[in-house]
Amino acid sequence: MIRVLDEFWRVARFSVVGIVATVVHVSVAILVIDYAGVSPVAGSVIGFLAAFLISYIGHFRFTFQVRGRYRDYVLRFAVGSLVSFVLSTVLVWVLTGPLRVDAKLALVATGIVVPITNYLINRLWVFFRPAAPDTSPRPLNII
Repeated sequence: MIRVLDEFWRVARFSVVGIVATVVHVSVAILVIDYAGVSPVAGSVIGFLAAFLISYIGHFRFTFQVRGRYRDYVLRFAVGSLVSFVLSTVLVWVLTGPLRVDAKLALVATGIVVPITNYLINRLWVFFRPAAPDTSPRPLNII
């Protein structure tokens, strides 16, 4: 039961970091578009980079509470983020193109599938730490 509860709270922390990163992405993009006069695409890229940094630090320290150096996980995190981006793009393309699903429904589906996939990538690969081996003494079974 404790493991299920631990996982629930990990998912809750992951969600909080994801929401904060999304708000940072959109806010920074709007700010640099409106006040620095950059194009919407450039603004989105700048917002993404800011959100990437917030997301990485948030998941490193808060969601998964990893010990170690930031640089030990950043490459895997970047690969995981790239996989999520590609999945999101391909999923929308497949749903709205060949499958002819309404764009709004495709975006909702993507908004469900991608965060779940992103959590699993981060949990099982990026920030994965194997459990410490059990070193407690074992009873001898002579019989």
